[in-house]
Amino acid sequence: MPLSRDACFVSITPTYSAADVERISSSVSQALHGVSSAVDVVGTVVDQVNGGGAGVSLLFHTSRDKPNASRAVAFFIGDEHGRQRLRETAVGRWHIPVMDHCRQASVLPLSATQATSSVRLPPELADISDPLNVRLLLLASDRETRQTADALAQRFPRASILGLVGAATPFFNARPYTLFGPTIRNSGCVGLAFSDSTMPSLTVAHPGMVAATPVLRIVRAKGNVVLDVEDARAAHTLIAAMRSSGSGDNRVYARISRTEEAAREPLTRPGPMSAVFRVTGGDPAKGGVAVDTLSDIPHDCFIQFLVPSSVPVATPELGSGGGPTVLFGVTASTIGDSAFSGQEQQGVHSAATEGGFVYAYPDIDSSGTDLFSRPTECAVPGSIATLSLPA
Repeated sequence: MPLSRDACFVSITPTYSAADVERISSSVSQALHGVSSAVDVVGTVVDQVNGGGAGVSLLFHTSRDKPNASRAVAFFIGDEHGRQRLRETAVGRWHIPVMDHCRQASVLPLSATQATSSVRLPPELADISDPLNVRLLLLASDRETRQTADALAQRFPRASILGLVGAATPFFNARPYTLFGPTIRNSGCVGLAFSDSTMPSLTVAHPGMVAATPVLRIVRAKGNVVLDVEDARAAHTLIAAMRSSGSGDNRVYARISRTEEAAREPLTRPGPMSAVFRVTGGDPAKGGVAVDTLSDIPHDCFIQFLVPSSVPVATPELGSGGGPTVLFGVTASTIGDSAFSGQEQQGVHSAATEGGFVYAYPDIDSSGTDLFSRPTECAVPGSIATLSLPA
């Protein structure tokens, strides 16, 4: 196991000068010098922090003088580790089985929904002797989160994964993204791997969405495209709901669930067998819609179309586990003033961006290719991931 150091996850809004933002890692290290002789700082620039405003939010972890405390290891994964730019793939994403042998021979590029992870983990992660003891991976990334999260889920199957997509910063400091670590990164993923005997609690909520149609069974799907649903007439309900929603946001979203029971769980706590995505194309009236996911949509699961609520987002109640809480969210300017109204309080690290977050529950079957077997990317406005850490 690599040598463990103290660690700090930092989220900062671009309301400071570019020079001050780029010095944040060294500034935090100096500020913590009195309590930590060596601290790894990772994080990113975000749109909002605690309370939905501007500023800096820090999550500090130390195992000094705490023999039973979790151990943190900092890491970086980028294009040099074999990561591909899958988000540049077209809306319709599927593969042709008879051509698989060509892809294996590198004649054709990998399909977005069939890309096997070619990411090579850095030594900091590869050298962890007991990957089953890693219980949490906390990340900050550019928008290419898919393959990194896949590789981490395969290597650390018992870990909860939560990663924030940073705010784009090309007009702030001429960097596409600003990711903090020992050096400033323009792209890739920085993170902390925590080894512990206690599992954190991860929940994802979508309080900014309301149902526009009944729950429908998916009859036929290919890649990320739903081709047929059981009742195409529901599209007329969807269109009417869009016109009368009053939210000012005419975008459509889809909740996809493994079972009908999961599809009927509240959007404020949907559970691991449901996920919400933006509809990126197609014609709901004909049953064919493309969903913003890089994973396959399985047959015989369930879909429900959603629209943004006209009511300001209500943040979920925080648990009482005694430890710190991390809230990552998607900015919701069209459905409320803030993704985290009223959540500025002690022991809570909250940050939100337009790019959203990536998450994975522990013990998922990462050998599959469908969206229930892989980490989930969420950029649905008003969505919030809540990570309750042990005391």
